[in-house]
Amino acid sequence: MKVVGGPSSLNLARKISELLNAPLVNVKTKRFPDGEFYFKFEDNVLGEHLIIVQSLEPPQDIRAMELFLMLHTARDLGAETIRLFIPYLAYSRQDRRYLDGECLSSAVIAEILEQLGADAIYTIDVHNERVLRMYKIPAYNLTASGELARYFAGRGLKDPLILAPDDEEMARRRAQHAAKALSAEWDALEKRRDRYTGEITTLSKELNVHGRDVIIIDDIVSTGKTAANAAKILREQGARRVFIGASHLLMINNAEKILLESGVEEIAGTDSVTNKYAKVSVAPIFVRALKGEMEQL
Repeated sequence: MKVVGGPSSLNLARKISELLNAPLVNVKTKRFPDGEFYFKFEDNVLGEHLIIVQSLEPPQDIRAMELFLMLHTARDLGAETIRLFIPYLAYSRQDRRYLDGECLSSAVIAEILEQLGADAIYTIDVHNERVLRMYKIPAYNLTASGELARYFAGRGLKDPLILAPDDEEMARRRAQHAAKALSAEWDALEKRRDRYTGEITTLSKELNVHGRDVIIIDDIVSTGKTAANAAKILREQGARRVFIGASHLLMINNAEKILLESGVEEIAGTDSVTNKYAKVSVAPIFVRALKGEMEQL
């Protein structure tokens, strides 16, 4: 088994290589003057069992094309099996058309990856788990919520509560998983989104948070508005400290300012996205899942 690191996830691939005690394949990449991507395997991959690590962080379209070219090359050069670890699986919001005429972008990604020869796909806290049903190959959704909760355990938490910023099934499951990691309680708020404008409304409710530390656990923080809405409600109800732990901290535009002004003390994400908030690695999560699969074969 060998590990291949894509341009967006080189450090993550190195961590996985070390944990698996598996060689990291030497590759060459560059950009032509017009922006096109060049990829070359420097090592022979014929007959090899490969793990390609490439997160589809922004700019998503560029990262996706890089992955497509890497995957096609590996299959074309005769790799025996190819597993994809895509920590942040972009274009995973829609499993159906909510409005007439919409593109099912998640289905497009699934079809391309399958046609290019992927044997299995692993991801972290996919935004909509139902999109994985579009894959004919094995598709595994792993969670980083427990690791994020344990990260904040080192902050001297007082009677911690885990909060999901919306009450959808997957959000509640992430909160439950995080709460179990800390032997803590959890709760959830209700969020509503306008299908046409994208505007988000968070409904307030009475929470048992006065004098307590609260960790908001989410999958994606993009503009920061959903998490900020939740943080404001927590502060209004007397929460002692508010933290945010998210699997994919995209932090678009002035998201950090919005979150800090809402009363958030610290923001922590994973290395699914490369930025200053990547304080938790998803490498051990993937390696545990992979080893578990191997043991069942």
